[in-house]
Amino acid sequence: MDNKPEIIIGGRTIPLFYSVYETLAIQREIGCTAFQLNEQVFGVEKIDEDKDTNLENIRLTIRKDPEKQEKLGKLIAILGNAGLEEEGKEADLTAKWVLRNMKPSMVTLYAIAVMTVIADGNSMEAKREQEGPVDEIKEEIEAKKPQGD
Repeated sequence: MDNKPEIIIGGRTIPLFYSVYETLAIQREIGCTAFQLNEQVFGVEKIDEDKDTNLENIRLTIRKDPEKQEKLGKLIAILGNAGLEEEGKEADLTAKWVLRNMKPSMVTLYAIAVMTVIADGNSMEAKREQEGPVDEIKEEIEAKKPQGD
């Protein structure tokens, strides 16, 4: 993934990285699995139970729940520290720093950004499993072939 996701908090650009290692930290520090984050952290609720879960049919209750906001701060620190480490930088984020520097009006947007990173990470893995192993050499040869012949 060339476009690395990032958020800006307190004037600092924070790269976000999500892997199995971070799922372990999520379980230890937040107390839920990555698949429980929608309910436990973001407060995802369906608007109409009879309809599919999509962006038009959900609302986030995180702004009304201080416990969920604290968990979001921990989650951003986990993913942000992973992103910093991946870039060879010091992983110095704490949940306290994240929460202190988040703008209250931006809580929902931060939650959506983090939800997207996790969903992309999970769907990319699922897509890779569906497509099977990638033959990188074959792909490189195909990419170098002249187009239009």
